[in-house]
Amino acid sequence: MTTTTGMNRRDFLRVTTIAGGGILFGLKAAPALQGGVEWTPNAFIKIMPDGIVTIIAKNPEIGQGVKTMLPMLIADELDVDWKDVRIEQAPLDSTKFQNQSAGGSTATPNNWMPMRQVGAAARAMLVTAAAETWGVRGSECETASGVVHHRGSGRSLKYGELLAKAATVMAPALDRVPLKEPKDFRIIAKPTKGVDTHAIVTGTPLYGIDVVVPGMLYAVFEKCPVFAGTVTSANLEVVKAQPGVKQAFVVEGGSVLNGLLGGVAILADSWWAAKKAREKLVVTWNEGATAAQSSAGFAAVAAELSKQPPQRSLKKDGDPDAGLRSAAKVVKAEYFYPFLAHASLEPQNCTAHFKAGKMTIWAPSQAPQGGRGL
Repeated sequence: MTTTTGMNRRDFLRVTTIAGGGILFGLKAAPALQGGVEWTPNAFIKIMPDGIVTIIAKNPEIGQGVKTMLPMLIADELDVDWKDVRIEQAPLDSTKFQNQSAGGSTATPNNWMPMRQVGAAARAMLVTAAAETWGVRGSECETASGVVHHRGSGRSLKYGELLAKAATVMAPALDRVPLKEPKDFRIIAKPTKGVDTHAIVTGTPLYGIDVVVPGMLYAVFEKCPVFAGTVTSANLEVVKAQPGVKQAFVVEGGSVLNGLLGGVAILADSWWAAKKAREKLVVTWNEGATAAQSSAGFAAVAAELSKQPPQRSLKKDGDPDAGLRSAAKVVKAEYFYPFLAHASLEPQNCTAHFKAGKMTIWAPSQAPQGGRGL
């Protein structure tokens, strides 16, 4: 992959040295601090002297494979071997990382260009560092497997040997950095084992429910079998008298259906104690207006709406109505799906630690950034 140095360099991507002699690449401008030390608010790549590359996967991994896919985009444009890549899951940080959510299979289209640009910009900086080291033009250099080669002289330098020099190179503008042609992809679109596959099949602690905080209590939560129902009464005193139970109380539901739902919380010194106490719980529910909803009702409304003119069009090419009228054969079909719970395969859970006025939460969430705002 050939990379030239004749690019408009902007203070859009910056580079800084880190402990251990590696370099860290990130998106957006990185203002200099006192003493000339720089920092990078959006860090995705760390290259160490031994050639090992650590790539940050920014989106929540909920089984759709983004923890593998997003780093693949960066690694291919960076032009390193996948065997030399190590992957870390990014924590929630709305300053360093944007759009940290999972839903609607949007991770690939939304990050296809940005992640590739991050890798390509880092590669361009390494090429510039090598070209300046040799006193040649960047257009005479190319990269492969974490090495910069000079075609004319046959010289080469590994990425790990260029870190100090690369740390002095200004970054190219992400929207102008050259990207690979699809025919040159070596990682993208290739069958790749999930980075967590071995951990998953061997039961290695990996999930939200694996978090343990010293001295923590365990809680279970009983919700109404009808969505958004509220508690009318509950035998809290009976539950509190059960072995290991520390507290039991009613949680009042919020006024909106996508907020806090009503129910009964039970806290105990072990999960088993909380579970057994829940078996003694008796609740009288006010099921509310949603008790009138049903799959049959939704299907009837959908059928009625299907007879009305479309409310909006996402895309229209030509005259489909005329085409249907003149078609030799028209096939019609109707599809509907039942009212389903958005239930995850992993047990729904959350670990919360309140200390010094700050609440830290570990939860397997598709939208952690949205949760922070509740």
